[in-house]
Amino acid sequence: MKPAATWYVRIGRVAAGFMPACFGFTILLVPQLLLGQQRPLLTEDPRITAPGTVTSELGFGYLDRARFPVSGLGGNELQFLVNGLHFGLGDRSEFQIAGVAHNFLWVHENGTGRRNDWGDFSLSTKIKLVDEKGARPIISFRPTVILPNTNNEKGLGTDGTHFFGSLLFGKTFSRRLFLFGNVGLGILDDAVRAAAQQDVLAYGIAALFPIHERFRLAAEVNGWDNAQSNPSPGGEDRSQARLGVQVAAAGVRWDIAATAGLTRWDHRAGVVFGMTKEFRLWK
Repeated sequence: MKPAATWYVRIGRVAAGFMPACFGFTILLVPQLLLGQQRPLLTEDPRITAPGTVTSELGFGYLDRARFPVSGLGGNELQFLVNGLHFGLGDRSEFQIAGVAHNFLWVHENGTGRRNDWGDFSLSTKIKLVDEKGARPIISFRPTVILPNTNNEKGLGTDGTHFFGSLLFGKTFSRRLFLFGNVGLGILDDAVRAAAQQDVLAYGIAALFPIHERFRLAAEVNGWDNAQSNPSPGGEDRSQARLGVQVAAAGVRWDIAATAGLTRWDHRAGVVFGMTKEFRLWK
């Protein structure tokens, strides 16, 4: 009989591969476009998906000189079928599932050839604490668990379980510009030391600015900071900037953004592309 941990990893990998197919099928079937805000940004929007609606996201990413500190590998990475589902459960709560179906790496540092592996996926709940009113911003809380789905022998992940708990803030200015940010604590499994962890300060600041009824500019800086002077591999400071646009067309909100790493452990440059559709699941 297989150990329980082995079956757990297998189930996770099957789920990660099955999820994007479901998302793509959903996007083809559902014609109604609503008001999802997230892609192509990593910083979480504090606003809640409307009750009874589901946001489906599907995308791709290409990163030049991506680096994986645990294995020491580096190269050009293709993120295939970056996906997510956001369920509006009520006026103040939302449940999220997100992940990367598959990663491909063309190795140029500490090796040669090509590597590929399943990506990790995450489970989150977003809870709205305070509504935006007058000078007061909207405030939400979002706990997230990232489940290990990568194979550490392939070197494309840390193969650890991570937890993040963040406060989300947002404020509308001049009835158009929406500024929002995240700040919170991240607890990362230590990739090289047993029974140890890496504590990081997670942050993000972002802006959405409509320039037309169908076009919206999106920008952010997102990452985490580790107070340790010599953290374990996988727990180093990480940060990246993104600048892109959202375009509503053909019943879907499309997005594209350029991204640049801001630390020595992040990719040098890259591009992300995807689509978002929201639809009503129940009334």
